[in-house]
Amino acid sequence: MRLEELRSFMHELVLESSLRSASSRVGLGHEALRKFINGETDRPHERTRRRMGQLFLERQKLSAAEGDSPIVAGQLKLLLPRGLDAARAEVRTVFDALRESGKARPVAADLEKWLMRRLEEEYAREQPYPEDKPARKKPGRKPPES
Repeated sequence: MRLEELRSFMHELVLESSLRSASSRVGLGHEALRKFINGETDRPHERTRRRMGQLFLERQKLSAAEGDSPIVAGQLKLLLPRGLDAARAEVRTVFDALRESGKARPVAADLEKWLMRRLEEEYAREQPYPEDKPARKKPGRKPPES
């Protein structure tokens, strides 16, 4: 694994937890890890690089396993009005107002596209109940016969 990839991974790990927590996971002092992330250390010891690589692979397996987790409502669906069309309209309204104000950064258009894609992904995962089938009865005890 390239050193720049390891630096980037370790930086993300520090942002998710803390410098001390990340450094203890790879067997480094927190200052040594800070220097590695900032590029002040050219090349850590082979054993340390190996541990960073193992940690990277563990995280990749974990993120792949998360793909099997149950589907839950997305955050955008909870934040925006119900229904895909209403949610899209709300996002467009917000970004139109931003553009009209003249304070929109160049990244605003890309952010709007990303939000729209994310919103569509959240609604695509939705599995509506079939409307033509009657509701199932809950299993349980039979009522006593009279």
